[in-house]
Amino acid sequence: MCLSQAGLKAFLLVLNVLFFLCGGIVMGIGIWAVADKIYISDVIGSSLFKSAAILMVICGVFLVLLSFLGCAGALAQKKIIVIVYVISLAIVFIVLMSAAIVAAVFQDDIESGMKEKMRRGIREQYGYNTAYVDENRDLTESWDLVQTRLTCCAVDDQGWGLYQQSRWFQQQFNEYDRKFVPPSCCIYEGRLDQYVNLFTCQAFAGGPPRFGGGGFNNALHYQMQRCDCEWPFQGDRRRSRQWEMV
Repeated sequence: MCLSQAGLKAFLLVLNVLFFLCGGIVMGIGIWAVADKIYISDVIGSSLFKSAAILMVICGVFLVLLSFLGCAGALAQKKIIVIVYVISLAIVFIVLMSAAIVAAVFQDDIESGMKEKMRRGIREQYGYNTAYVDENRDLTESWDLVQTRLTCCAVDDQGWGLYQQSRWFQQQFNEYDRKFVPPSCCIYEGRLDQYVNLFTCQAFAGGPPRFGGGGFNNALHYQMQRCDCEWPFQGDRRRSRQWEMV
């Protein structure tokens, strides 16, 4: 009997150490997302990402506290502490299962709705009246960050045509000097600290981004991928304002 109690105590201690580590990791990811990736909320057109990041921080803190409670119950062998620990563990399990089920059931609706908000943001707000509308300026800077870091252009793969539907494009009055995509859609060579070919990227006459088909534009982002290049402006959102069309 004593051996089984000792084994149960050791099992609870190991289990709560794992909870502590998991809680610390979740909390760290949440803090990193809030501190460095919060601009994504501007891109997706809602506070969903910000809310999810804050929720991760809260869940991480809760898991850390729960691990301390479990260790205290195992060491002190207090019945009330063990009961509170088991109830809290059951609540965490139910919440996580409910969130997983909701995410699985509504995944397509959430994804399609989010993409439509992103497209609407590019069409109606990107690069438009940014000197006077803070929301438009923040969205523009956030899209520039996302497109540069993820090496993509607009919402979908080969989605550069969306910019021709935007106010940013329509406010370019010089028909012969129009830019069809912003510089953040263009390939940037971090080692050389320059774009590969900014003019070809923005105004290629033989294909994209001017036309859907035609020749391959080797200076334009075609598909989203992991970016191994350096962020050209070192994460400074204020400097991305030089990309705005006056």
